[in-house]
Amino acid sequence: MNDEPSWVAEGVLAEATRIGLAPGSIRYYRSCCWTVMRFSHSRGIDQLTERAVEEFLAAMDDRVRRGEIHAGLRSNLEKIARLMLEFQRTGAVVWKRRRPASSLSASATVVLSGFAQHVQKELAPGSVRDVVSEARGFMGYLDRVGRSLESVSVDDVRAFLVEARPRHASGMGNTVWAIKRFLQFLNHQRLTELKVDALLARVGPRRTRALPCFTPEEADRLVSAIETATPRGKRDYAMVRLALSTGLRCCDIVSLRLNQIDWHNDEIRLVQNKTSAPLTLPLSADAGNAIADWLLHGRPDSDAPEVFVRLYAPFTKLTGPTGALIMRRWLAKACRTAHMTVRRPTRCGARRAPA
Repeated sequence: MNDEPSWVAEGVLAEATRIGLAPGSIRYYRSCCWTVMRFSHSRGIDQLTERAVEEFLAAMDDRVRRGEIHAGLRSNLEKIARLMLEFQRTGAVVWKRRRPASSLSASATVVLSGFAQHVQKELAPGSVRDVVSEARGFMGYLDRVGRSLESVSVDDVRAFLVEARPRHASGMGNTVWAIKRFLQFLNHQRLTELKVDALLARVGPRRTRALPCFTPEEADRLVSAIETATPRGKRDYAMVRLALSTGLRCCDIVSLRLNQIDWHNDEIRLVQNKTSAPLTLPLSADAGNAIADWLLHGRPDSDAPEVFVRLYAPFTKLTGPTGALIMRRWLAKACRTAHMTVRRPTRCGARRAPA
């Protein structure tokens, strides 16, 4: 193998550095480049071609099916391989965000799309995402064990639930409910004759928890732990202040848009992600000032409509779990300084927002 794949990889990584990707992201994409280069070396490929990239992706699909890598990594490997091919052809690349590639077959993807359209008529968008995600996991399991929808059995359903159990610390109620709805949909579409209503009629009781509330002293200690001299600190401080004053869910905070803040009336108007219910909340002076400081002195120049965005390119909205991670980070710091026990919040805020 000559040095061509190596200089192509360096060209792609140089562009990633130029647009401002974080150092950790550069290291991650460098490892992806090396995966492409090792594959090329093992197959005696001296120059990337469309056919070589397709061979590489087929090999990565096999690794996904064997459980060696996850679909998200496979998607990023495809992204890097195609960027390397683009750079080799044109001497330049354009970085774009990608959604993880689905490892499901074309027919399974069609079924999943139909299921999504079906439940959209009855469920809120957040619940649609949850049930479709569980259905996708179930179909991925059937693919791994070599079972089709037509031949699925009660034992297959049990085995999937046993495999999924460690990932659901708070109980299997939502998973069982989602799989039950999915199989009912398959029955209605005559894609399977398996009836699971009796099997899934009773599940273990869902764990219930009393939501913790911060005392005024604890809330003050939490916000005092945040260093606001940096853009990251300004963003995190604004998010925590907003959470403490409104009790909004993390997903609603990271999805909050600029046009949903009414500065004249000191209000926030939004539609909740989980329930699809419209909500109007007062914007406190502390939270409003913190958001204004972030917007004026910390937020990168971005066309994203969301208030809170990434600090490294691409400057897009934060992902769903980021709000809880930010709250947990500063909560842990505040507890360390006060020798307290960290209480994992179920929401960002200190109290529930009104429905």
